[in-house]
This record gives sequence, structure tokens and C-alpha cells, in this order.
Amino acid sequence: MDEIVEAALLFWLPFAFIPFGLWLSQVKSSIMSSRIGYLIALCGVVFVLASPWTVPKSPSSAVGHLLGFIAGPTIMILIGLFKIAYSGNVPVGRLSINDRNFGLLLFFMGIIWFSLMHWWEITPVMSSGEVNRYWLIFLPNLLISLTCLSLAGGLAMLSFGDSRTSESKYLFGTSLVSFVFLICAMNLDSSNIDAVGFREYVWLSVADLIGIVIGSMLAIICFASVIFVYESTLPKPKSIDAPTNEELSKISQVILDNLGGEE
Repeated sequence: MDEIVEAALLFWLPFAFIPFGLWLSQVKSSIMSSRIGYLIALCGVVFVLASPWTVPKSPSSAVGHLLGFIAGPTIMILIGLFKIAYSGNVPVGRLSINDRNFGLLLFFMGIIWFSLMHWWEITPVMSSGEVNRYWLIFLPNLLISLTCLSLAGGLAMLSFGDSRTSESKYLFGTSLVSFVFLICAMNLDSSNIDAVGFREYVWLSVADLIGIVIGSMLAIICFASVIFVYESTLPKPKSIDAPTNEELSKISQVILDNLGGEE
């Protein structure tokens, strides 16, 4: 089988099954359709993760290779941040202090896992012996995003939250840990990439994130401008006439008919 066709059938088609299955599970009201959608998405995930073995010669297999490596620690970090954020004074779904402590444990375990992947011998390395190029893009973006989002979340809790000081301190701590990890990776060589090379990927990631932020702001401004221009062209709504005496009398009669009651 041709390599392009093989990659299309064994990687890109299953990859497309993931959003399709999730969409199918949400748009259909029946339980059977929802289960079928989740099953399709799960099959897609399995085929994507198996791509290093099903299509080893395709460059696309690097995506599945990376996902298999980062799934565990990424899920741990996200769950940890969720438990930390919702363990405080929230009106709905408040978690206990034990959940917050468990969230901290998950976060630190995820960070330690990533640090071992960076400095130890479990770095995502392809069968050719080269470091997965997507890993070199993912790790700087993850650390920068964790640093900024945790810091922003902590500041938001202090500014807009009610009695959220404790949770904000924990988020500031997670931001500091992520930042320290980033600084260490930029200055300490690992077994598969030197600090200078990693530093270049960090600056590229910073440029990517700045571009995403600027692009998002421009998109919002353009959308708001279109709405403003459209609404400014609409004619002013006509004011209705004041009720006549006949209408007022009917209203009064309806009110009288529906008020009162037998004691």
C-alpha cells in the first residue's frame, strides 16, 4: 500500500473520527447514539496512539507518538488545577480540602513526570533516534501557558473572588513551579537536547503565544466591529402608542376579575 494512502487510512481518518464521535455523542438525544459517538471517538484515539506501529514511516506518526507520552502527566496536571481551583468558596460544586491536597499532589506528580521526560532517559525519541519534534514544541508552550494561566487565575481570584485568598496562593505556587521548571530547562542541558537549543524553542513558543493572543484580540475586534456597523444601520424601533381609555378599562376589568377570593 502506498505510504500516503496508508497514512490517510490509518492515521488521518481515525484522527477525524475523534471530533466526529464527540460531535455525534452530543448532538443526538438517544443513549445509543451517544454511546456510538463515544465508541467512534475512542477507536480514533486508539488508532492515533498506535500510529507509531501502524504507520511508522509516516511523519504523522510523531503526533500519536507524542500523545502517548504526554497523556498521563497532562491529565494529572489539568485535574490537579481543577481540584485546586474548585476547592474554595465557589457557589456550586465546591470540593473539599482533601480534594485540594490531592490536586496539589497530582500537579506535582505531573510536573515531576515531565521533568523526568526532559532530563532523564524517557524523552519522546522516535525510532530513528531523533527527539520527537512536537515534544520540543509542546513542552515550552505547556510551561509558559501553565505559568501565565495559573498566575492569571490567582490574580482573578484575588480581584473578583470572595474569600479565595487560599486558592490564589496555591495557584501562584503552581505558576512559580512551572516558571522554575522553564528557567532550569533553559539553563541545564538534558540527555537529548542542550539548553541553548531548548532556549530557541522557548523563544519560538513565546512568539507563537503572542501571535495567538494578538490574533484572538484582532478577531474579537473585527467581530465586534461587524456587529456594531450592522446594528448602527438598523432603523430605530418604533415606539408604541399609549393605551386608549377602552384598553385601560379592559385591563382594569381583567385585574378585578382575577383578584380577591373567598375566605
